[in-house]
Amino acid sequence: MDETQWDIQEVKYLKKMQLVQGNLAMLLLFVPFGYLAENGKPLLLFGAFCVLSWIIVAITLYTLKTGRPIGTKTSRRVRVFDRNRLGEKRWKRRKITEIVFISVISVFLTGFIFVMDFDTVRLDFPIDAFPFIGAWIGYNIGEIIRMNNL
Repeated sequence: MDETQWDIQEVKYLKKMQLVQGNLAMLLLFVPFGYLAENGKPLLLFGAFCVLSWIIVAITLYTLKTGRPIGTKTSRRVRVFDRNRLGEKRWKRRKITEIVFISVISVFLTGFIFVMDFDTVRLDFPIDAFPFIGAWIGYNIGEIIRMNNL
């Protein structure tokens, strides 16, 4: 499909739906991670982040290799729109950059799990939640700005 065949209002609606789905997913992740942080299980918390980051790397790599996005119907349609809008070459460059960036983070998280002494790590949950909440707010602001720029 060409970019001219897409209804921009429909794409904005799909992006809003994707934003709601992303917020629900973050909320569903925040609850168990908050529980692990509150109950003093830093090894499980870092392990969960590590597994989650490697899953994201695998999904992104699969999407790059096959060209088929994984996710809900809404997110697949938005990704197809973004791919058509960006063009094949720019889309591939962005996916490769995304894979490299997330892979580096995943390698560091995995390294921390094997090197760090988790018996001495102390988590202060209310204060440790601020970076997550900041990322959540930044994600929402970024998505709203991208929706308005369509």
